[in-house]
Amino acid sequence: MELFATLLGGLGLFFIGIKAIGQNLQSLAGPRMRRIIARMTDAPASGAAAGLLLGALTQSSNAVTFIAASMQASGLVTARRALPVLAWANPGTAALVLVASFDLRLAALLLLGVAGCVAYFNLDGGGRWRAALQAVVGLGLLFLGLVLLKSGASTLRDVPLVAELVAFAAGLEAAGFVVGLAVTLLTQSSSTVSILAIALHEAGLLSFGQAMMLILGASAGSGLATYAIAGGLRGTQRQLVLYQLWFKLLGALTFLVVHVAEVLLGIALLQPLLATLADDPGMQLALFFALVQLVSAALATPLNGLALRLLQWRAPESPAESMARPQYLYDRALDDADSALGLVQREQDRIAARLPLLLDAVRNDAPATPLPLRDMSDASAAVEAAITQFLLRVLAQSPARETLAEAVRLQARLRLLRDLRLAVLELARIAPEAPAISALVEALHLLLGQAVADADDRATLLTLTEDRAALMRRLRATHADALPPDLLHRATAAFERAVWLLRSLLLLDAEAPR
Repeated sequence: MELFATLLGGLGLFFIGIKAIGQNLQSLAGPRMRRIIARMTDAPASGAAAGLLLGALTQSSNAVTFIAASMQASGLVTARRALPVLAWANPGTAALVLVASFDLRLAALLLLGVAGCVAYFNLDGGGRWRAALQAVVGLGLLFLGLVLLKSGASTLRDVPLVAELVAFAAGLEAAGFVVGLAVTLLTQSSSTVSILAIALHEAGLLSFGQAMMLILGASAGSGLATYAIAGGLRGTQRQLVLYQLWFKLLGALTFLVVHVAEVLLGIALLQPLLATLADDPGMQLALFFALVQLVSAALATPLNGLALRLLQWRAPESPAESMARPQYLYDRALDDADSALGLVQREQDRIAARLPLLLDAVRNDAPATPLPLRDMSDASAAVEAAITQFLLRVLAQSPARETLAEAVRLQARLRLLRDLRLAVLELARIAPEAPAISALVEALHLLLGQAVADADDRATLLTLTEDRAALMRRLRATHADALPPDLLHRATAAFERAVWLLRSLLLLDAEAPR
């Protein structure tokens, strides 16, 4: 029972430590860090440095992959600029494995002692360093768990049945690869499995070759785990997941082929190399893990151009991503504020032209829409957010008075377009539940279409969008028995609001400089 409790307690402390380190270090990779990473990706070399930094911070290639995917979705980086980050984040994750290969008992006690004193005397900077402090606690618990695991495993080795199993498995190195892959699919971390492999080897339960195979299996399993949990990603975001999968498989298979060649040809390559780098077997295995990541990154980097073309073929840009990406806004346009505002106007006209499509999704006999209703609205919302940020950057340049006035007008126009989109979306959502309001849908579709196609005929459009209060009252009275009161009120209110917003938009456009 004491042996079982020692092993279980050590394993529990190890997993608690890994969880605490991952969660708290990832919280340090917040918005500010993401902006820094985005600036560092301008060149491949600085992108590789950004990957090392992000990998060391998060200690998880999976986390880096999804951070990069979210940065790509928000427009902070492109897939081309993200590839060096993903490749070199993997060597960054080796930091924890290398640290865990040292004598850990004193380190665990010192880390927990310092962290406890800092927490008790409130020396965490008023909470600013809380995440870092909790990561230190997690590291101390991880080390303490490894100490207990090694202690329990060394005792376990003396049990006759376990000794027989170890002797039987001594020649089954290939099984280590499968075990490492399977366990990594469960734990979602190749670093975790590699640290456990080192601890089990030092306890005498795994041979050096088995521990190496376990580490290779963990590397391959990490790529498969990333792919497995990214089932919801589509389009270009999926490109980064596929790259991480290919990267991990490339590294694992490369070293697997080298190891098989060693066995078949009787030529020792890896173990003598590791022996020249370190005397301690645990450190040798930690260096092997780091070597797998470094060699994989070195092999993948020259192939990033080819990999990107394959990724674009395998996971092309989705229609939703295409609609959500601005077409006219780019950074160099900010050099001339007046020209930049002209591009903003064109981008706003582009999202205004989509408004009739929201109603096409629910109109009878309308052509098929490129996306579902919700996705079309979300794509326009993404473009609106990009325009907002672009306008703020124009205003930050303290432009001339006329330019400033036009920028403020375009801000107001963007708010009207956003509110108009939401009103049209509300009516489109109600339409399937209330076929009786199909006339409202057709009328609003006609108004929106004319506003886009005949924007110069402002007088006619202003007449068509005059006050509709009397018409709405008659419509509510006519359909009072055909529709539930709440549904009828929502539909007519959405229509009335959309018409009022369209009229406001036309009046605002009349103030545009000629």
